[in-house]
Amino acid sequence: MTFRALSPLSGAITASALMFTVACGGSPEAPAPAATPAPAATPAASAPPAATPGVVAIIEPSEGYSSGHIDLFRWSPVEGAEGYRMRVNATTDGRLIWESPVLKETEAHLPNTVAMEPEGYVWQVTALKGDAPIATSVPTRFAVTP
Repeated sequence: MTFRALSPLSGAITASALMFTVACGGSPEAPAPAATPAPAATPAASAPPAATPGVVAIIEPSEGYSSGHIDLFRWSPVEGAEGYRMRVNATTDGRLIWESPVLKETEAHLPNTVAMEPEGYVWQVTALKGDAPIATSVPTRFAVTP
């Protein structure tokens, strides 16, 4: 019986698989399972998301998020968008809490004049090309807690 290790890790996996196979009554000549590749590295949190055609993806606050203080809203860029408009409404009665001017960036800070009381809210972003909407996010609910 011979072992051919491609790397120290794959040799350890092959030897372990063989010991398991023999211990469980299998043949030592049975092929060992292939090593599972390591997961791909995730991009750094500070890297901006790539522009997606026709989709505004909410980043934060996300669906169901709750906190005692929320004033930063972020979303993904949309390919071809020249600007974005964001709205925040109360979930209880639908009243408009804040609507942004047209924004060039993919984030917005609520102005100091907007006080968000402890209750539920829904927010949505519309990507614009000129004055025409080209994509709108799914309405996303969050809560401000006491």
